[in-house]
Amino acid sequence: MGTNFIELENTYTSGVYGKRPVAIVRGQGATLWDAEGRSYIDCMAGHGVANIGHGRSEIAAALAAQAQRLITCPEVVYNDVRARLLERLAQITPAGLEHFFLCNSGTEAVEGAFKFARLATGRTGIVATLRGFHGRSMGALSATWEKHYREPFAPLVPDVSHIRYNDLSAAEAAITDNTAAVIIELVQAEGGVHVAQEAYVQGLAALCRERGALLIIDEIQTGFGRTGTLFACEQYGVEPDILCLAKSLAGGVPMGAVCLGGRVMESGRVTRGAHGSTFGGNPLACAAALATLDVLEREELAARAAELGEHARERLRSIQSPLIREVRGRGLLIGIELSKRVQPYLEALCERGVLALPAGPNVLRLLPPLVISQEQLDQAIDTITEVLTGSAHAVRTPEIVSSENREVDLLQRMLTISSLSRQEGALARYLVEQAQQMGLHAYVDEVGNFVASTHAELDGQQPVVLLGHMDTVPGNIPVRIENGLLFGRGAVDAKGPLAAFICAAARVASSGTPDRPIVVVGAVEEEAATSRGARGVVNRYQPSACIIGEPSSSQAVTIGYKGRLLVDGCVSHQSSHSAGPLQSSNEVATAFWERVRSHADEWNQEHAGASIFAALLPSLRRINSEHDGLEERTSFTIGYRLPPNFDIAALREQLQRWAYTDDIHLIFSGEEAAFQTNRAIPLARAFMAAIRATGGQPTFKNKTGTSDMNVVGPVWGQNIVAYGPGDSRLDHTPNEHIRVDEYTHAIDVLERVLHETASQREIAL
Repeated sequence: MGTNFIELENTYTSGVYGKRPVAIVRGQGATLWDAEGRSYIDCMAGHGVANIGHGRSEIAAALAAQAQRLITCPEVVYNDVRARLLERLAQITPAGLEHFFLCNSGTEAVEGAFKFARLATGRTGIVATLRGFHGRSMGALSATWEKHYREPFAPLVPDVSHIRYNDLSAAEAAITDNTAAVIIELVQAEGGVHVAQEAYVQGLAALCRERGALLIIDEIQTGFGRTGTLFACEQYGVEPDILCLAKSLAGGVPMGAVCLGGRVMESGRVTRGAHGSTFGGNPLACAAALATLDVLEREELAARAAELGEHARERLRSIQSPLIREVRGRGLLIGIELSKRVQPYLEALCERGVLALPAGPNVLRLLPPLVISQEQLDQAIDTITEVLTGSAHAVRTPEIVSSENREVDLLQRMLTISSLSRQEGALARYLVEQAQQMGLHAYVDEVGNFVASTHAELDGQQPVVLLGHMDTVPGNIPVRIENGLLFGRGAVDAKGPLAAFICAAARVASSGTPDRPIVVVGAVEEEAATSRGARGVVNRYQPSACIIGEPSSSQAVTIGYKGRLLVDGCVSHQSSHSAGPLQSSNEVATAFWERVRSHADEWNQEHAGASIFAALLPSLRRINSEHDGLEERTSFTIGYRLPPNFDIAALREQLQRWAYTDDIHLIFSGEEAAFQTNRAIPLARAFMAAIRATGGQPTFKNKTGTSDMNVVGPVWGQNIVAYGPGDSRLDHTPNEHIRVDEYTHAIDVLERVLHETASQREIAL
């Protein structure tokens, strides 16, 4: 799905943007989701727009209510919502700023500031700073320093000069009797996250007043709580003559403001017709801005930015990496200056689920929503640490009591290394080290998968692939062995099966190089709908056989998994009295779910018989409702488990028809078709023989969940099963553990299976 959106945009977009290969379709707080259902920690906030976070019901409600009343209203007439916003801005902006020109963006705010400055002073000169960024329209671009922005559009607006930042003597030389204004950012965000010195800013303000120039402070990115106070200039004790605001002013709706001080208004030159904007101050944006300011004040987000920013900078400064030159910033506007180009590290973060920004060629910029939780922020910093140092932050392998069995020790130590989805790097590197010590050839591939092989090169041979995964769900379980049980998060899903794969492959390698290569893959992201690790190898190999690492017990083999479809729905209505005839959004959503369930019951009666595996199984995973007095909104998630050979496209079409009738918006994600093989395939026969030879009684299972078998099975063919020690009922639980004797039995079984399947005999299906 996401690929289609990317191709569509690439076909019709202007081509002026460098885009990351991610199609973002949904957001909530500081989390974003792409079209494939993968989540990301947002450290971009839409280039500083989403200070109050994504998916705010307050903004949605304000927009919906205002859109039904009045969307557009030019400033040739008065408007109630605009009037309230102007009053609110006068109350919250620094002293002396009591008049406002409303526009649509930061660039427009800077353009307006320059016009007002020239108008009020009768002068033309504008002094800006090196590394400053103020926008891309012709006037704002003239004040922007970076050459690659400017040079293609020369000649620009004349009488604009640039001086060194934080250099008061340079300002003294540059400000003349022709200078209309000096424009500065208190934190140069795009220019490398450089922070202005207090003495410099105060001296610059005094110098401007002394020489008749105006001081324009550009707080387009630093405003509205970003730096730890509502406006950064509060931290400097200065009153700007003109203040430029935009980005987060309206919670994501395009809006800017030029705040005008006494020296501008008292000039008497700001008269009717001096400036204007068709969309500036429209009621829709004004309503969103009022709601945004309410959230900022109610949730004390400026203070939150100060606290979290200090925490983040302290953690970032503790990272031991030769790549890092300096960490700087204010509040939740943070720059990490590197000794190398930043772009590869931004791409690596994106791959691991963190979206961050550059600030020049070698500065990594963090600009998260101010509502980000400390847990999310720490997770993002852990990932940054991993990317910049090659080892995950705070990954400590605690002292454990040796079991005097290297194979058990391997799993036990794996359990001490946290490996949440998109944070598997530390575990992957540990496994490379261990696999090499065990006689295997091992490395971490470009996706982040751990790969180990009995052969240095495949030389075109069809390998036997053992595909496990490394990621686990959150939740710490102390690692320990008690009464023959090994406890720890991931013991069952999925480190137990993966450790058994590595040990069995190493045993085979130690007895002599097998005819066919045996390749063990510890894939990333099995828990995510994307299964990025499995998709990264599906076209790399053409295996003769494949074993998927999933818990089934050491005596059971899984030969089928159901498919999956996730359906996110949303219905919103104007509020109505509960005694009225109209259905509420909750009733509409509930009726839709009942229709889904009834449809599944009817389908199962006709097609499934008594088989759960053959049944269509929907579940209502989530339903939430919100109500603000004007609008009610209900969102829900339905998860389908799909039987083999099910027509998924027809199901989507049916759901869309029902949704259209009920005015419900649906988003589909996580789609996987069911996959099923059979017990007559060579691999299944090899498992039956091996389990019996080691004293067990083999059984076969079809599971109602999904696994990486759904991803690789359609490409790699039928000679594929899933196998691994552990009771799947224990995975993801607070009591997750594996029996040590079952784990070692599984290694014995796998060793026999690999000896059989890695022989060079033709495998006929």
